[in-house]
Amino acid sequence: MKNILFIGLGYMGSSLVKWIIANKNFKVKLYGHDAFKELQDKIVNSLDNLTAMDSLEEIESEKIDFIIIGTRPNAIDELCLQLNKLNLKGKTIVSMANAINIEQLEFNFKNQSDLTIIRMMLNMNASLRQSVTAIAHKNAKKEKLNFVVKLFQNCGIVEINFGTFIAISGCLPSYVISFFKSITDYAIEKGFKKEQAFRIVETAIIGSIKNCSNSEVDLRTMINQICVPNGSTI
Repeated sequence: MKNILFIGLGYMGSSLVKWIIANKNFKVKLYGHDAFKELQDKIVNSLDNLTAMDSLEEIESEKIDFIIIGTRPNAIDELCLQLNKLNLKGKTIVSMANAINIEQLEFNFKNQSDLTIIRMMLNMNASLRQSVTAIAHKNAKKEKLNFVVKLFQNCGIVEINFGTFIAISGCLPSYVISFFKSITDYAIEKGFKKEQAFRIVETAIIGSIKNCSNSEVDLRTMINQICVPNGSTI
């Protein structure tokens, strides 16, 4: 059984932990640590099978195999300084901080030996088990990489690709929510109740995306089919 530590139990970190715990067939031992003790206690007390780790020095005594870093990018360097004081030989670091590349992480852990570093990025839909997670690595052993993929498949689908992934998945929910907000704000302004506006727009958006995904017609043609001459859409 693998021992996994989540450092950072905010929205993303706690969502991942929740779905990993929900998969009864995925046998791991989970630990949680957060710089904000109040948040750490809240999450640990709300989830079964999550053990609090009050001090990072326990990483050695608890024989942690995988360390998932879910802190904000501006806290990474300070955290790495703390971790680098420990013996991390044979362990795997998985960073969720999309602004920090593998080279930066390698530099922060330059004194460690036999350390695997994997970079990953998910999106906010992990809370619904609908995340699209990207993974990047440099020569990670197949066994460790496969384990990390299975770990995050508990929260959605996983792609071993980074690059423009950040734009087309990681950032995309914000664009979609902005669009959703604009349309529902307009509907409410025109007299619809909020619940009614949300229901109508949600159904129309989800239906449209499913229609696109299942159609054998190219998207430009679909748009033209809706935008008929003198119609309301055009």
